[in-house]
Amino acid sequence: MTTAIPSTLTPTNPIGAYVPEIISLAKRGLFWAVLYGLFARGSRGGCISVADAATSCYTATLDPSPVVWLAMAVVFVVSLGRASRATDTTVVTRVLRRAATALWALPLLAAVIGLLTFFTADPAFWVHTTPPPNVSVEITTE
Repeated sequence: MTTAIPSTLTPTNPIGAYVPEIISLAKRGLFWAVLYGLFARGSRGGCISVADAATSCYTATLDPSPVVWLAMAVVFVVSLGRASRATDTTVVTRVLRRAATALWALPLLAAVIGLLTFFTADPAFWVHTTPPPNVSVEITTE
């Protein structure tokens, strides 16, 4: 003898109904992570001559920061955790929508800010100081 569960019962955790949205969230996050890796790159070079010293030439290269990918992974995992603990479908929807927004806004803002600061920085900054971790600088003296 089998017992049928009445259809009037609602589950305490509605996350199972949102599996397609979660898969879509993962795909969109991966898409934006790949775009960030492709477009958050830059290079510039030039020479700086100081009156009392030889001319220093530099080549600076900007690479994507792994911190952005880590932050995207944290957003994804935390949003899944919050959605799985939610007992209301509106809360699950809100959490997944906010996570989707964060997964495109985070790499886009990081790329724009990184590229702007990289290309607007004073060239002497790259030659005479320690560059950020995601910037490599080669210096030659003539």
